Amino acid sequence: MGVLTAKRTFDKSYFIAWVIAILLFLAVTLVAYQIRQTQINTLNQILKGQSDRTRSQIIYNAQELTSDLASMVNRWLVNEGTQEINWRSDARNFIERTPGVNEIWWIDQNLKVRWSETLLPLHHVDIQNIISQPGMTEKLALARQDNLPEFSHVVNTDDGYNIIFILMPIVYDNDFDGFFAIEIYIDDFIERILDDPLNTGFYTKAYAGEKVVYTNGPELTKDSYLEYFELNLDADTDGWVFKVYPTENLAATILSPLPYVVFAGGFLIVVMLLLTLLSRHKAKQKSLQLGVEIKHREKIQQKLSYLANHDALTHLPNRHFITEYIEKYLADSEKAATPFSLLFIDLDHFKDVNDTLGHAMGDRLLMKLPELFAQIFRKQDIIARMGGDEFIVLLPGKMAEESIITLVGRFMKQLKYPVDIEGHQIRLTGSVGVAMYPRDGTTVNELLSNADAALYRAKDKGRNTYAIYDSVIEHKAQARLKLVNQLHEAQEQQRFEMFYQPRYDCQGNMVGAEALMRWLQQDGDYQKPKTFIELLEDTGLIVSVSWQLFSQSLQNFKILMNNHKNIILSFNVSAKLLEHPEFLNRLQYIVDEQQFPYDRLELELTEQTLIQDVENSQFILNQLTAWGINVAIDDFGTGYSSLSYLKNFPVHALKIDKSFIRDMNEDEDDLELVKTMIIMGQNLNITTVAEGVETQAQLRKLMAMGCDQYQGFLFSHPISFTELQANINQLSNSPLMNLDGSDGLN
Repeated sequence: MGVLTAKRTFDKSYFIAWVIAILLFLAVTLVAYQIRQTQINTLNQILKGQSDRTRSQIIYNAQELTSDLASMVNRWLVNEGTQEINWRSDARNFIERTPGVNEIWWIDQNLKVRWSETLLPLHHVDIQNIISQPGMTEKLALARQDNLPEFSHVVNTDDGYNIIFILMPIVYDNDFDGFFAIEIYIDDFIERILDDPLNTGFYTKAYAGEKVVYTNGPELTKDSYLEYFELNLDADTDGWVFKVYPTENLAATILSPLPYVVFAGGFLIVVMLLLTLLSRHKAKQKSLQLGVEIKHREKIQQKLSYLANHDALTHLPNRHFITEYIEKYLADSEKAATPFSLLFIDLDHFKDVNDTLGHAMGDRLLMKLPELFAQIFRKQDIIARMGGDEFIVLLPGKMAEESIITLVGRFMKQLKYPVDIEGHQIRLTGSVGVAMYPRDGTTVNELLSNADAALYRAKDKGRNTYAIYDSVIEHKAQARLKLVNQLHEAQEQQRFEMFYQPRYDCQGNMVGAEALMRWLQQDGDYQKPKTFIELLEDTGLIVSVSWQLFSQSLQNFKILMNNHKNIILSFNVSAKLLEHPEFLNRLQYIVDEQQFPYDRLELELTEQTLIQDVENSQFILNQLTAWGINVAIDDFGTGYSSLSYLKNFPVHALKIDKSFIRDMNEDEDDLELVKTMIIMGQNLNITTVAEGVETQAQLRKLMAMGCDQYQGFLFSHPISFTELQANINQLSNSPLMNLDGSDGLN
């Protein structure tokens, strides 16, 4: 009995000791926790105060800015509109006294830019594109109705700056004169409001949607303490979110290590109290604990292995699993002899589901996809989620292309059936890229890369379709991409130059020269534009390159005109350049900057360029003519030839395309067409210019028909400015016009 009692007494004491130790540990933990919570509450209160101050400062400065803009509107209304010179003076004063504002516009009632003013000559932002974006018309109508400013969405400039536009309606009673618009550089605007984080102890980050538009601090982490507020200064529902968070020094000062010191000290006392008890039971519990730990570790290892190879959301194999599986498959010589196919699947516009219904709804939709896959694909097929809305399906065994296409078609058809997610009927489509082993690659990287390339080709075809990898097509795409990169590099290094081909009248006098673009290659050779001009148009580089070369051509010709004052520079204008809203302003600025005489300049435009927007073309050509600039129709006869536009457009010259000149000696139809064009020019008092004159026989016929001017290899190939300048005296008069001379056409 005594032994049993002693054992029970010992067990009771042990239990009490554990209870005291646990209670003491909990008390220490609670004290440490309370200290930490007090620190956190203090930091949050300080953050709240800083957030309120920041919000007030931004609102005050924004209202001050819009108030200045409203004052400009009031001055307009008081004067019942104003003359352009007065408005520009007012606009310049506004820009000079408002940091961060580089340009101001007057946009009329029809939302067309009428006037713009900037203090930076080379500065230009295309606000017309902002006004024309979907939904903007409704926002501006609401701003007009409420007589409140409209703040645009954030625009990222080519040089990496974030800007917004403020459009202030010009409204008085029922009268509406449009909007005054200004651009604001967000960094400049906010920086002058907020103090240095090193002084305040706080960083600020601003978001427009999910996009960071301003920050003066490091990236936020999930452990960051922050306070945020939403700000919307106009009539619509779009707004910004500002997040205020402390600097490292401020956070470290307030969140001192005191709680950890208290916890560590208390924990040490508890440990010392329990040491004697733990030592008595250590041997007894050791074997049991080891067994439990081993089982626990096995479970963790299994879970970690599963998580490492499976997607947490869909429970499908993940990228790591499928890449490792393919690598092992290819490494196994026996399996590597068996072909297989990869389907790279991307759900079309899945982001729209997340944006409209929320990410939680998107996740539920993804969780439904394994069921859909199981209805289409075989048990032996391996389906893996690569991330986001991208999936890989590995089809083991040899399959004909027709079978793969049939399987893909079944999948895409099944995908179109609506999926019910909490009452929402969601319809999906998908794009699929197909790559086959070993035809399209022998490594996992090659196969995945080529399947991905096929996927993007499917997307380029309009989505909701498939594409099978084709090395020829992909190589062409890569070559095109390489050429695009080379064009960007050439522009940055200013390797586009102008060559010049002289033009002559019937007496053999050089009347001018056409500027022709050339691309200087790394090996020193020059490439003609037919190999790259289309890409320049597609990428939009044609605009900046054209202005650069236009300025260069004016500089060159001014030098020649010192001794040859009557020659004319002909410069080709592309459709993209002509349709640019700032075409006239930019042209005038460069010509004035170079002090080039307007009447010595001729702009060449194709018929197709002119008819793309007849009203705009007529306006531009009338303005050019008013300035004294000559207008020539290039490649005449190859496009939309119409007497109506020749009658309505102020055209000074018709350049007959070289294709007609080349064949007119052998082709009666071409000869008749050339005659007709020359007669048309004579009847309309328009100068006719024959392009591509290469033989003496062609020249004889053209002169006999009464053609006014000539250009082609018979006289001179296009030559560099250096060569033109060195030989200008010899080139200024052509002996070829002496039809009777032995050095002429004989």
